[in-house]
Amino acid sequence: MDIPVLTRFVKGLKLFFESKRLRWFFLIFIISAFFTLVFRELGNFFPQISGVVILFIGGIFPTFFLLTAFLSLLGLQRFVASEESYGRSFVFFIVWVIVSVVVYAILWVTGLVFVIMIGIAFLGWIGFQAYLSSRSALGYAEKVQITTRSKAVTFIFGSLHIVSYVIVIGSFAVFALWNYTSGGGLDGPTFLAAILGAVLALGFNFLNGVIMIRERKRATVDNLALLGLFVSLYSAYFLYNILKPVSASFDLVSLLIDIGTSVFFILYAMSSVGLTLSSRAHLETRWKISSELAATLTFFLASGYLVVQALFGTLAAMSGGMLGERIPDVIKLFVFPFVALVMELLFIRKSRKAEGPKPVPDYTADEVEEEPVTNEGEESDVEPEDSMPAEEPEVNEEPEVVEEPEEDETSVTEDDESYDDESEDDTDSWDE
Repeated sequence: MDIPVLTRFVKGLKLFFESKRLRWFFLIFIISAFFTLVFRELGNFFPQISGVVILFIGGIFPTFFLLTAFLSLLGLQRFVASEESYGRSFVFFIVWVIVSVVVYAILWVTGLVFVIMIGIAFLGWIGFQAYLSSRSALGYAEKVQITTRSKAVTFIFGSLHIVSYVIVIGSFAVFALWNYTSGGGLDGPTFLAAILGAVLALGFNFLNGVIMIRERKRATVDNLALLGLFVSLYSAYFLYNILKPVSASFDLVSLLIDIGTSVFFILYAMSSVGLTLSSRAHLETRWKISSELAATLTFFLASGYLVVQALFGTLAAMSGGMLGERIPDVIKLFVFPFVALVMELLFIRKSRKAEGPKPVPDYTADEVEEEPVTNEGEESDVEPEDSMPAEEPEVNEEPEVVEEPEEDETSVTEDDESYDDESEDDTDSWDE
């Protein structure tokens, strides 16, 4: 049984495993992600040691992928990893890890490490997730071709808008009450951040509803209803991460959920990048992104995000605050509705352009049609000969009629010559 969603998902992932070089990059990323997640959890018990390790060692992996992406942009990826041998790739890796350590130290000295790790990698990965999620939500409903919309279908898509409000308000109330009753240590800044994020999600639902009313007679309203549902579900998940109680012991359930969600978003991003590159592989464009460049950029954003997220967690454990540990989910709760609104407006603009403008009358068609008329006079000398065979039976019966074609032919030619003069006068008048 062929499931289209899973088929596309697997097809996009194949890009990252089609060569030994890409499989090597993926292996390095898995090692870096495992290293970061382990020391992030150890930060709950040994925050200072874990913070130092993540700060000075964990950042080497994003720097490595950043350098690899730069070399892939220049077409020099063969000097970072081999296409034929994993052993040679390991030798290259040792060399470039040393280079990455030097570059990472320079970034710390110059202060650019905050710009690259937080401004580009951390925020870039969150924005990239929001973009992919919004695009997928808009695309799922677009794949369903609805020729006739019954009242039941209209009611279902309309009720999704109401369900979106219920999901956001209900999740906030349930998780806040859960934290309060269990003594989860909810502090004021974290609670205010959750309220602000929920208000932003509700604000997006309101604007989405207004746009749905304006688009109610067009097929795009189905896409907008599904997008609102996706944003509400994402907001509910972020509210869960923000408002869940603080556990003094090792929380295996939260760890598995967090790791599973991170792995899902990483694989989903890889699949989306692979599908985008495969769809543009045969296009004749001036700039083409190679598979190595796309893979290393994705790994740079993902690994940088994991490192910054782990640092926030260890710093929160040292300070005893709750907001620092959950600042990544707070930022996601703020960014996702904004990116979804921008994607929604771009989607509506694109859908209206796809309908095409009204056809403009072509007034030059009259001029084009008149050109053959001017040439008919030149070809008319042959036309009487072609039309004369229709009267040949009468010529055989009555010899006196034989002289008439000459008179007709001369008269026709005279008329044609006069017509040529008139047509030339007409063309002169058009030129004037």
